[in-house]
Amino acid sequence: MTAMTRRGFLGAAGALAAAAATSACGGGGAGGGGAGGKSLTWWDHQNQLQKAKADIFAKYAKSPGGVPVQYTYYNPAKLGQALQLAKQSDQLPDIRSNGGLNMPAAALVASGWAQPLTLSDAAKARVEDSLIEGLHVFDGKTYAFPIFSHQVYVAANWFNTELVGRAGLDPQAPPKTYDEFRAAAKKVQSASGGAAYGWIWNIGMPDRLGEQIHDIAQAAGFAGGKGMLYETGEFAFHSEEYLNAIEFLVSLRRDKVLVPGANSWLDDVARARWTAGTAAYYFDGPWCPGVALQDTPEFGKKLGVGPILVPDAGTTVATYHVPQPGDYWLSPKTRNAAAANALLSDHFTTEEYSVQIANTMSQPPRDISVVDRSEAHAAYKQLVGWFKESVFLSPDPIVGNKDIQQVLIEDKPVRPTVGDIVQGALTGDVTDVRGALTKLSSDSAKERDRAIAAAKAKGAKVSLDDFAFPNWKPREDYTKPMYGER
Repeated sequence: MTAMTRRGFLGAAGALAAAAATSACGGGGAGGGGAGGKSLTWWDHQNQLQKAKADIFAKYAKSPGGVPVQYTYYNPAKLGQALQLAKQSDQLPDIRSNGGLNMPAAALVASGWAQPLTLSDAAKARVEDSLIEGLHVFDGKTYAFPIFSHQVYVAANWFNTELVGRAGLDPQAPPKTYDEFRAAAKKVQSASGGAAYGWIWNIGMPDRLGEQIHDIAQAAGFAGGKGMLYETGEFAFHSEEYLNAIEFLVSLRRDKVLVPGANSWLDDVARARWTAGTAAYYFDGPWCPGVALQDTPEFGKKLGVGPILVPDAGTTVATYHVPQPGDYWLSPKTRNAAAANALLSDHFTTEEYSVQIANTMSQPPRDISVVDRSEAHAAYKQLVGWFKESVFLSPDPIVGNKDIQQVLIEDKPVRPTVGDIVQGALTGDVTDVRGALTKLSSDSAKERDRAIAAAKAKGAKVSLDDFAFPNWKPREDYTKPMYGER
């Protein structure tokens, strides 16, 4: 379990008390399924899906056998703290997400954080193709299912069509390469007469920067994920794909097209400045319009998107994503498991819920085919269309050997992370990027060796070979049958 500071504990205690009071006002209570089992409690961190869930909960409460659902939304950090405190006091909500816990699902299951689901036959049929042992299934029992598609990357090139058009650029032909983007950012900034910059980014979020640089490196041709080559399992953060991508980002700072002050901004600040017209271009995930248009719906008329950038015109975009984790988990001590399973089966495994997810423009839903007929913005639909063509299912060591979960439990974060290095390169704090990335590769390999040895000492049957996938092929999904063919 992650450590909790005294301040964090007190904050979590306050959050838990507030949630319990809110639930009590509605006749429910944390954990145990409410007074006499007549309601369910649900905590999660899915901001954009709050309205969709409210509609579902209201519908479910009025259905035969349905019960009221007392829902509490948390941001991920606060959710993790509240859940830890609730676990200690036997007050876990009936259903929850795992946001903020920072533990592998296998560790949570082994530590008694959840019980298996009992889905209806129809629900099982809808989700069975996305269930994987070690992620959603443990010892043959289903504990959770994903609601999002693996076909996603988080470094799309969102832009203000009005600023781009004023610069004489075609909003229907956004830049695709590093050089095209540099030229476009300079041109927009020059044409604005000082009223707008070329580019803005959430540089104050190193973890997000890490996710984005992994995607950008893959689009540039890196044959692996999170710095690890798929075929050999070697760490190669120091590859040319990472180096060139970071050099491209640094070149934008040197060109002075980056908005001053962005070095410390989180995504909410950077995105708000972008929609206000401070800059033309902003790198973000597919959730960008869903968040931005909540506060500034009028910006929808100016919203445009381009695909993830590549080094040169001869590069065909291909990125890779591991299977999505499970989203909703059932408390081991709920007093109303039957109602919880009925709610999840009848409403959260359905095609209708996938449509609702698409309507919110968050991550693409598990049934990604429904996006075209959703109410999402045209730019979101266009981006998801690119995802369908260019994002492939990647190998995931835990799928091939469930004992890898023990390695993940033992593994400790290596710092500085690649996101820290990107942030440092953009702020000027890291001047030897190649050296920093080379050290990260070496340190990551050493830590993995240590974690493997620790896991083996506790009985896990694992080796370095579990991290290598010599039969991996570019631009192909690495599917379940392939894991047994290594």
